[in-house]
Amino acid sequence: MLDFFVKYWVQIYAFISLALLIANWFLAKTYAKTDSIELLEKRVTKLEFGAEHSPSKEDFHQLENRMVEVHAQLTAIAPQLKSLQRMTEMLTENELREK
Repeated sequence: MLDFFVKYWVQIYAFISLALLIANWFLAKTYAKTDSIELLEKRVTKLEFGAEHSPSKEDFHQLENRMVEVHAQLTAIAPQLKSLQRMTEMLTENELREK
């Protein structure tokens, strides 16, 4: 038995190396590399940080309510602005006639 190993040790070594190389190739295809996992962890951390600091549903609701209030105030002021514009135009015309 020992003579067999001594005689064919190069072929046995080559076969074992080839088998380990093929196993390594299959494992590399099956499992993720550490670098890619670390990159994904960094991306997830950035997304979590962004999600924590983004406005909530309540914030958007408050913003919508404030926008409705501003719209209502602008609607109430619009007629007054029109009358002020008419008065300004009349005063300007009056000044131009006097000159």
